[in-house]
Amino acid sequence: MLGGIGRLSKDSDSVYCFDCIDEPNSKSAYTVEALDKIDKPGVIDYPVVIDSVGSLHLFIESASGTAPSLRSVYSFLEYS
Repeated sequence: MLGGIGRLSKDSDSVYCFDCIDEPNSKSAYTVEALDKIDKPGVIDYPVVIDSVGSLHLFIESASGTAPSLRSVYSFLEYS
């Protein structure tokens, strides 16, 4: 989960990892782990582009959608 809007309508720059564990003969469980931050807070717009090295190219909505999106690059490689 990347960015978004937090409490009091503030832009969020948080990155979370949501992991769903579903093993036979056990209860389904999940974990949410805070990883780090993206360099520009806000709502991630589409498309999200993945390049050949696995970096995500994000377009972040700015000014409630009345201005061009901001571009940011994020990599999960250090968490693989």
